[in-house]
Amino acid sequence: MLQEALRSSVTWGVVAGLVIGKFLGIGLGAIGAVRLRLGQLPQGVSPSQVMGGAAMSGIGFTVSLLIIGLAFDDAALRSQATVGVLLAAVGATLLGGLVFWVSRSVFGHRYASLPTVLDRPVDPERDHVRGNPDAPLTLVEYGDFECPFCGKATGMLREVREQLGDRLRYVFRHLPLTDVHPHAEEAAVAAEAAARQGKFWEFHDVLFENQDELEFEDLLGHADRAGLDVERFARDLSDPELLERVRADADSAEASGARGTPTFFVGDRRHIGAYDARTLIAELESGELRAADEETEDAGRD
Repeated sequence: MLQEALRSSVTWGVVAGLVIGKFLGIGLGAIGAVRLRLGQLPQGVSPSQVMGGAAMSGIGFTVSLLIIGLAFDDAALRSQATVGVLLAAVGATLLGGLVFWVSRSVFGHRYASLPTVLDRPVDPERDHVRGNPDAPLTLVEYGDFECPFCGKATGMLREVREQLGDRLRYVFRHLPLTDVHPHAEEAAVAAEAAARQGKFWEFHDVLFENQDELEFEDLLGHADRAGLDVERFARDLSDPELLERVRADADSAEASGARGTPTFFVGDRRHIGAYDARTLIAELESGELRAADEETEDAGRD
């Protein structure tokens, strides 16, 4: 059966379709779409890495075998096509490995990953800081007032602040996910309007306590409960300067590798993984120990 398959045009047609067809079709299709400005590659992904992924896509079993069963009634042809799928898996693996090797060795594209460093350092004069502005530990959150996960994280953050006390400063930056949360950007602007009256954190807490009440009339009611001048607050909601500030935070989130909410940065490094209180406290304290060790080493060298 193997001898017949290796002499069969069906076998090599399947190999060509999966190895060459997918490599050229997916790879050139994606890159061509970018060149025509129909879309853009994800941050951190290069065209050579796209071609490597396209080559690897030729490793296919489930759907390929399903199509074989639908396409051929003859058992011999089905066997030949199945051998083609198996050969294609080997060929696609080798081609993909070669393309990724060229991407790494020739173009220097070693990783396809998002940035992990906070794009804009914390500035107590601009950022909203809760706690001691000069605290040695910094926790930055990119959040969305309509995001249920951010709402649940507020209780966890309260525990972190209570545990670390004056050693921690907590910073909130805006990342409204407008494609899934239609009121998030307006709520963020409202928080900035409250900040103009020195009530950012009071309003921040009220918004997270009332995530299902973020319409314009709701925001005015929240402003009244937070002790704001409601007329001034309503005027500030239409100030384009506040919207620009919110979008500047969102731009810094993009440059920092934050794509969802909540995203946390411990110091200036993006936190990856679970964000429960115990995990964040441990990471913050380990960062403090590393910083102390580095200071000791620097003092020793001096």
